[in-house]
Amino acid sequence: MENFILYEEVGRGSKTVVYKGRRKGTINFVAILCTDKCKRAEITNWVRLTHEIRHKNIVTFHEWYETSNHLWLVVELCTGGSLESVIAQDEHLPEDVVREFGVDLVNGLYYIHKLGIIFCELTPGKILLEGPGTLKFSNFCLAKVDGENLEEFFALVPSEESEGDVSESTPQRHLKNGFRGSLLYTAPEAIRGGDFSKASDLWSLGCLLYEMFT
Repeated sequence: MENFILYEEVGRGSKTVVYKGRRKGTINFVAILCTDKCKRAEITNWVRLTHEIRHKNIVTFHEWYETSNHLWLVVELCTGGSLESVIAQDEHLPEDVVREFGVDLVNGLYYIHKLGIIFCELTPGKILLEGPGTLKFSNFCLAKVDGENLEEFFALVPSEESEGDVSESTPQRHLKNGFRGSLLYTAPEAIRGGDFSKASDLWSLGCLLYEMFT
C-alpha cells in the first residue's frame, strides 16, 4: 500500500470504505477498498473469480494487499456512482437509456456465465457507471462457480475473528446477510432455498430492467 496515494472517500458499506486512489509515479487513478479482516472470505472470493477477467462491463481487479489491521483491494475506478443512485435520483429512466443499460448488463452477464460464474446477488447497488455511461458489474463477494457450494468455499478461508465470535463468523452468516439485503431481486427458487443458477441471475436482470423503466 506504500505505492498508493489515498484521496477522498467515494463509498462506504458494511465494514468497508472505498477511496479514490492513485499509484505513485503515475496518473493512474483507481478505487481502493479498505475492509475489515472479518470479510476475508468474501474478498478472497471476489479476487479468485475476477483476477483474470478483462471485460468492458466488469470492474477490473488490479491487486490486493494485507496490512496488520485491514485488507486492501485495488480495482478499476468508476466515477459515475452506482445504478442504485441513478434510479434513486431519476426515479425512472427513458426507454432508450434502459435499452442501452440493458445491453451492458446482458453483455456482462453473458460473459461471466460463459466462464461458469453465477453472480447470485444482482442488485443495482452492485452495478457501477463509468465514462459515457458504461455499466460494470462490481462486488463479486457472494458470486460463485456454477454448481459450487459457496458455504464450503468460505469454510476453507481462515477467519481472523475472535474465538468468542465463532457463531457470528460462519459462512452461513455471510450468505444470509447478503440474501436478506437483495430479497426484492432474488428468484423464487432461491427464496425457497434452492441453489442460485444462471436462470436466477436472469430473473434478477428482469427485475433491474423493470425497476429502471418504472
